[in-house]
Amino acid sequence: MQKYKLTIEYDGTNFSGWQIQPEAVTVEKVLEDAFQQILQQRIDLIGQGRTDAGVHARGQVAHVELPDEVDQQKLMYGVNGIIGDEVQVTKMEKVEAGFHARFDALSREYEYTITQRPMPLMNRYSWQLRNEINIQKLEECSQLLNGEFDFAGFSKFNEDNFTTLCEIQLSEIEIGGEVIIFRIRANRFLRNMVRRLVGTMVKVAEGKLSVLEFQDILENPETKTHAFTAPAKGLVLEKIFYK
Repeated sequence: MQKYKLTIEYDGTNFSGWQIQPEAVTVEKVLEDAFQQILQQRIDLIGQGRTDAGVHARGQVAHVELPDEVDQQKLMYGVNGIIGDEVQVTKMEKVEAGFHARFDALSREYEYTITQRPMPLMNRYSWQLRNEINIQKLEECSQLLNGEFDFAGFSKFNEDNFTTLCEIQLSEIEIGGEVIIFRIRANRFLRNMVRRLVGTMVKVAEGKLSVLEFQDILENPETKTHAFTAPAKGLVLEKIFYK
């Protein structure tokens, strides 16, 4: 058997996330079914991590073991033909037997897109605001995130988490006209973490919370200040970094 690393792009709008779930259409399930249809054998796709329902990806990564005699290019072409336009394998490369998509990942990078007015052509891929926001306060919140923090206050409880500490390696705001992109890179992310960071940052930028209250959630996870969750559709998993 030969191990392959797959890079996958998908529009998450019509999927219940990445991970296989009973009675749900997920990206992982669609991919596994396509591989199995072509190879006529069971395959086990291992993703670097999950994305939630409605979240998109440009650079999701998974690994899979396939028979030695597989024609790599023909298989990739066939899989992409079966799964349709909402999911595509953009790269398929041979890796060493010890490679693991999840455990070998050093960091992950996400982008969240916000528009300052309704933009019909970006509706599926952005949070479209109607209220005026203070960009400076948005940037102040972003700058507070660099470093290691306990993000329990900005995440959904998950009993599988061995820790809620995450090291933020990059946190920045990019402005392009009426479009705002929040870019964040970390060694790991917790469930709903980026969406709750963005949602709360926007509440600060709207004047409904203060920068100090945002900082309080960051530094004191047990605080009673409530974090807000941004819509899933603005979030894109951009890239996974490996050695």
